Amino acid sequence: MNLGVDIDGVLADDDTYRVDHIAKFCYEHGLPEMENPNAYEQKCNWTEEILERYRQEYFFTYIRNAPARAYSAEILTKLHQKGHRIIIITGRYQTQENSALGEQMRQDTIQWLEKNHIPYDAIYFTHTPKVQEIKEAKIDVMIEDNPEVIRECAKITKVFCMDNRYNRDVILPNLTRVYSWYDIYAKLVAIGY
Repeated sequence: MNLGVDIDGVLADDDTYRVDHIAKFCYEHGLPEMENPNAYEQKCNWTEEILERYRQEYFFTYIRNAPARAYSAEILTKLHQKGHRIIIITGRYQTQENSALGEQMRQDTIQWLEKNHIPYDAIYFTHTPKVQEIKEAKIDVMIEDNPEVIRECAKITKVFCMDNRYNRDVILPNLTRVYSWYDIYAKLVAIGY
């Protein structure tokens, strides 16, 4: 099996991190509270300048230091040892850009995967909706959280949707909702992987 795995929202819980740190950032900078904490990314109606200040204070720290979700490394290692290919497909901010920031983001991402003992056979840094990369890598199951990506990926492959408050309204025939890495493992075993 070729297993596609997203990072933010799947290997790391960026939504909880974002809600916690956006609330703190708003408080510390006298900004209004989040307009929509249940949105995928745009939880606040910020200018590009404010968004960039937030990234400088909190986002880049997240990229380097966020904890991996419980048992993600263990489950991916089990799957890898069984001969399954693990392909990371991420649309993480700036990683696909040909710039100094893009290069730093790619390096930080790879170091984070190594630090958290996440095994993988290949990694794609891409823009959403990731369809081209999923086709190219011949992904059998994609583990994803982004509602936009899920809707497109489900047209071409099986999707395991990592449950988050911002994707609960996504219900598709080719989608299986998952709640943890052991849940992912049990559901893969149940369908014969």
